[in-house]
Amino acid sequence: MRSADIALSRETQVLVGAVRWFVGAATDDELAELLRAGPDWEALLEQAEREGITGLVARALEGLAQRGHLVPALERWHAATRAVAASNMSALSELAALRVMLRREGRTVILLKGAALLDDEYGGHVGLRPLGDIDLLVRPSDLPSVAGWLRSRGYEPVSSSSPFFSRGVVSFDLHTEIVGSDWVRRKAHAFRLDPAALWREAIPLEPDDPTTLVLSPVHLRLQLVVHALKHSYSRLIWLVDLALVLRDAPWPTLLEQARASGALRPLAYAVSALALLLGLRVPAAVREELPALGPLERAFLRLVARRRGVETPGELLVALSIPGALGKAAYLAELVFPHRHALARHYPMTPSWLLYPRRAVRLVSLGLQEGTKLWYRRGG
Repeated sequence: MRSADIALSRETQVLVGAVRWFVGAATDDELAELLRAGPDWEALLEQAEREGITGLVARALEGLAQRGHLVPALERWHAATRAVAASNMSALSELAALRVMLRREGRTVILLKGAALLDDEYGGHVGLRPLGDIDLLVRPSDLPSVAGWLRSRGYEPVSSSSPFFSRGVVSFDLHTEIVGSDWVRRKAHAFRLDPAALWREAIPLEPDDPTTLVLSPVHLRLQLVVHALKHSYSRLIWLVDLALVLRDAPWPTLLEQARASGALRPLAYAVSALALLLGLRVPAAVREELPALGPLERAFLRLVARRRGVETPGELLVALSIPGALGKAAYLAELVFPHRHALARHYPMTPSWLLYPRRAVRLVSLGLQEGTKLWYRRGG
């Protein structure tokens, strides 16, 4: 499967070209050539916002603004980037306030995903990487304290048992594990990231503050690989994250840990998606260590590369990382109909006796929604 086999819209080609430019895989001239085709600028901005890459595309376009009439006025792009920066700064300000409480009470959290990447991978430019929410890994014993602090600041959970707290444009998502086994417990059978090792090997976000940590370099990469698969790489920003952290990956250690934790197939998907869509390659010796992909997995990667916006297949593919046919079947059954306590948290206003009927209706709706996307985009 080659990138040349993937038909992309003109706007998607420009966005992918801008991403490749941002991660150092394309030149100004290559991006300029894509712009000469004359994209629909309105559609381009809307798609960039959906993909979470408005700021980095704006930066790429700024470098070409002096080349004839390739780039129109960028006021709307700059305004959209400022909106991302303002939202992020509000979230980071609240995180700073939380860190004061953590220092006062001697508690520790691990900052996850986008917020953990801002300084090192995005150079501290808060408009380049939208956060959406602040994801924190919290020890179960510290969860009541952190949740209580959020409530005292006016944050409300989406349900009485939910770890997701919102107040206006700022949200905190509290995790006690990082592979998603709170929704599907059997997911822990696929990805076995040792909680004790996560905490033991985590490093301070800032040298003088031991209360706020980030995952070790290897654990950070594995967590991003698993998280992006969960969402089927449905936003380009998640592929940007992966491109940035994998371009200088400590491959021998990463492969060893991926194999030990059951994340080797998700790592193979990430590497293949980056190669197919962005043209990023890993050393041949690394490719030889990754598992060969079957027809179903290659079809999934074609969906990813065509930017179908389909989110569900990634969770289904997790089954391939679970040993044994019975283990795979049990995971898929739980994915379709999770345990009652998980559904109760997901559907907080639904009576207990209606949880599974509502889940069935949701599955039918989701199938129609995702199927419609594929039908109307089947040629693109």
